[in-house]
Amino acid sequence: MKILDGKRMGSVTFDEDGMLLGEVAGDVIVNKGYLELKGKVLGNVLVRGGSCRLTGIVKGNAVNEKGDLEVFGTVHGKVITKIGYTYVNPGSRVGGGIEHAYIKKEEGLAGKI
Repeated sequence: MKILDGKRMGSVTFDEDGMLLGEVAGDVIVNKGYLELKGKVLGNVLVRGGSCRLTGIVKGNAVNEKGDLEVFGTVHGKVITKIGYTYVNPGSRVGGGIEHAYIKKEEGLAGKI
């Protein structure tokens, strides 16, 4: 399990189970595994796989691209779901609203000829 405490500059990527207790001055990217986010993220949280339980603070957006996202903390931007499961607790604070931006399937070139 990867545990981040203290202040980190730049983006942080999780490819395994982890816990974020400190502050990240950049984006947090979850590719796989489980992340317990109890700290502060000054950028965005991107869940590309795996799952993330957010009980801390995110200054940007929390985007579920293809995983599981649970929001129990504060998101100053939007909570956006592209693909996957997203739960926003009624006691959470979301400044920019909740959005479901489902990805549309693109037609192949054969269908346009």
